[in-house]
Amino acid sequence: MKDSKKRKEILLVQAIIFAVGLFVSFTYTATAQALLQAGKEAPKFSLNDIEGKEVSLSQYSGKKATVLLFWASWSANSSKALKRFEGFYEKYKDRGIQVIGINADKQLISDKDRETIKRVVKELGVTFPILIDRGLKTFHSYSVIALPSTVIISGGRISYELPGLPLVGTEDMFDYLLVLAGEAPRKKLKAGYQPRYDAVADANLAGQFVKKKIYIMAYSLFKKAVEKDPKYMLPRIGLAKLYEMEGKKTEAEETLRKALVVEPENVVVMSELGFLLSKTGKTKEAIEILRRAVKKDSYTPAYYYLAYALSREGLLNEALSDFDKALSLNPYDPAIYLLRAEVYEKNKMLKEAAADYRKALELRLKIQ
Repeated sequence: MKDSKKRKEILLVQAIIFAVGLFVSFTYTATAQALLQAGKEAPKFSLNDIEGKEVSLSQYSGKKATVLLFWASWSANSSKALKRFEGFYEKYKDRGIQVIGINADKQLISDKDRETIKRVVKELGVTFPILIDRGLKTFHSYSVIALPSTVIISGGRISYELPGLPLVGTEDMFDYLLVLAGEAPRKKLKAGYQPRYDAVADANLAGQFVKKKIYIMAYSLFKKAVEKDPKYMLPRIGLAKLYEMEGKKTEAEETLRKALVVEPENVVVMSELGFLLSKTGKTKEAIEILRRAVKKDSYTPAYYYLAYALSREGLLNEALSDFDKALSLNPYDPAIYLLRAEVYEKNKMLKEAAADYRKALELRLKIQ
């Protein structure tokens, strides 16, 4: 009787999820855009700091660079990131570098939460502005996929982004900031890739057509963006997702494999290909690709795509462990709960499945 009730609950929530468009067959903004934002105009925002004073991104438009550090008090590496950036800020704030901490502890921040945030900031001796992202609107507008995450803005556009606090990636990022501050980097610095502006414009417009379900125009614009800048991965991923959504799995796989020929170590492309392969029965290859992806970066989707692939191979305990790793990086991504709910349901864990379907729906409605 209980199982029957849970089954009905699951079916009801699934129906609502379908109605609001929360299926992971086309998670364009949540995954494809993340880590591929270089060249994109930085979304504007105005948030209150921990004392209630309003601070806007536009206030720092004259700086050489503005660094946004998204963090949370519950995130293990956030304190390390805050300390590291405080040291950098103290040394280079007079050289045109501004650091802004954006707290993303919860969707809604209570007075008690605010006091916790203040205490952490005081204990760490942070002197740069700390803003409260109520409703996590700025978090979502920057497609943040892990906490902590860093976004560097130069000339009004995103020039660098780094999810998590990976050892090598963090040092490369600070070398990049040293150059912006007028210092010599500690090692030879590779020129950062910036996609062609017209390719970015085409891909962004294609994304808008996707949201409006005008897929013919989206196909055309994604293809134009690829032609204009073959190294720009976002339109290739968008094109693959369109193919998949229309049941053209072979074309989707071919598109992603071609993208990997151009950028063999691109963690986003690796993740999307692994996820597609796991859904088309090629789970062993999917797991191999996704394990390589999670070793490269703190790219949250790689963890939950790997979890999904492992579940398809019957490795439930390993799968649930990787779902937990994804949630430790970003508990606000509805796709994590949606995929885990599917895994729970297939393993007849109906109570857990129902809870995750509800959570996915709750988060999706808040994002909208």
